[in-house]
Amino acid sequence: MDKKLLDRLYRAFGNLVRQNRENRDLTQEKLGQIIGLSRTSVTNIEKGRQHIALHQLFAIADALQVNPAALLPSTTDGSAASWVAGKLPPGTDKHLTEWAEKLVGGYTSETEQS
Repeated sequence: MDKKLLDRLYRAFGNLVRQNRENRDLTQEKLGQIIGLSRTSVTNIEKGRQHIALHQLFAIADALQVNPAALLPSTTDGSAASWVAGKLPPGTDKHLTEWAEKLVGGYTSETEQS
């Protein structure tokens, strides 16, 4: 993935985090406390300047009471699953990739409202 596309992806992700955080009346400070990051890190995530690990995606989604897929921006083909595959190391076993895509696509928080 080229740098421009990667930058756009993380900015779009950050916008989704910010929108969901604001919808729940959480401050950056409070979200940071819940997920174990500083307010500055939350700011940088929301601005697309700080990349996150997969486990952090789940922590953020849980804190915001949303499905992790709700925080994943569309890729050029519109597939959240292909975004997950793109985050795995090259040569990752097909079965592991499919498992990761199902895990992200199938996660629901007990407190999530449909």
